[in-house]
Amino acid sequence: MARVVSLLPSATEIVCLVAAECDADGTTPALVAKSHECDWPPGLDLPMLTAAKTTFTTSADVDQQVRSALASGNGLYTVDQEHLKQLQPDVIVTQSLCSVCSVDFCQVELVAAGIEPPPKLIDLNPANLQDVLADVERVGAELGQPAAGKAAADKLRARLQAALNRVPTAAPGRKPPSVAFIEWVEPIFVGGHWTPQLIHMAGGSHPLNPHKAGGGAGKSFVATAQQVAGSQPDWIVVSPCGLDLATTRKELDSTLATQAWWQELTAVKAGQVVCVDGNQHFNRPGPRLIDALEFLVGLLHDQPELIPADFPFERRGLVPVQCIRVFLCRP
Repeated sequence: MARVVSLLPSATEIVCLVAAECDADGTTPALVAKSHECDWPPGLDLPMLTAAKTTFTTSADVDQQVRSALASGNGLYTVDQEHLKQLQPDVIVTQSLCSVCSVDFCQVELVAAGIEPPPKLIDLNPANLQDVLADVERVGAELGQPAAGKAAADKLRARLQAALNRVPTAAPGRKPPSVAFIEWVEPIFVGGHWTPQLIHMAGGSHPLNPHKAGGGAGKSFVATAQQVAGSQPDWIVVSPCGLDLATTRKELDSTLATQAWWQELTAVKAGQVVCVDGNQHFNRPGPRLIDALEFLVGLLHDQPELIPADFPFERRGLVPVQCIRVFLCRP
């Protein structure tokens, strides 16, 4: 039985998904520790080996904390090296995609070098949805359960295709609904990597950072108010990286929602602004990106029954409540 440490929330979800597909033959991989960010699936009572050096106060302040730490060459996370050594994992799953979101590969590599025998390191670095699904298969194979990895990935692909089948064919000459996906509110970061791809798959467009043919988009980047307004979004999805729904709502209401340019946006006036718990879905390149796709299809094409029952979101805007088409608001 492989002893696995996951230092990445999406990896924890993948490992648990693969483990659920394994036959009860005694070789199911076992998670023995996780990161402080690993909160899914619920009830995963394991030692936490990482901690953040930053403290959330406001979006603007956290942005400054991150910039200062990176400029000084300091990482944003700590790893409990002694506890990790004591656990003697066979495998450590981590990432090299973003040094801001989670502990990065180089830091883990240094820590792992002091463990005997040395654990296998799995580095996840997906840029689009196809990469994420491939990672599910890859993790299964690396943990000695290739059939389980493939079975888990195939189930996700089936849901992906079912969601795509619900996207209506656009009428000739009609533009797809434009979406401004905001991953941070102060400063404004617009979505990148797999997010624009998901919007495109759902029958929308993301002009601020368009998807690339057959894959994801470029990295998330800072955009000006003029750029956001100039993209003339029909919908705005506010999904700050790492924040839950309640904090997202608070940050939006205290920043963008107070500004005159924001209040003049057509999407805002129409009540077509949606706060999402991005920490649970869009920000994590894991299995629940399929939930995010189902959410987008349901949102953009008025098919609320397609939205997963536990998907946390809230619709916002300036129009009176009685004039807003009702979506299920879930805490």
